[in-house]
Amino acid sequence: MPLLVGERYQYSATSTRSDSMKVVLASLMLLGSSQALAQNLCTRYENRPLYLAAIQAVAQTEKMTFEGLCSNAEILDIEAQPSHTVTREGEVIPHVQLQLHMNYRSCLYMVRNADKVITSSRCYSGW
Repeated sequence: MPLLVGERYQYSATSTRSDSMKVVLASLMLLGSSQALAQNLCTRYENRPLYLAAIQAVAQTEKMTFEGLCSNAEILDIEAQPSHTVTREGEVIPHVQLQLHMNYRSCLYMVRNADKVITSSRCYSGW
């Protein structure tokens, strides 16, 4: 015997207290799990001390803690890679290029390897 639409489920306009508690509990579990999913974006660089030092330099420049920068909810990704600059005399100066990617913009920092000084930085729109 086929079921007609609406006969399969019974709806009630009134809600019981246990139903409300289930909704509250489910909401808390979802909120808790989203916090657990919030990750430290710097863990992939744990074995790269040069990159961690560059991240620390950027954090200090931005007046944040290292942990605050690595777990900032606004930052979607932290990208670090080796780079260099070349002076007019042809001297190659090793750097770490660090990019902070956010929803609608990114910021690029060039951190000199020798003394962890940011030699250039800029932010640009992601649009």
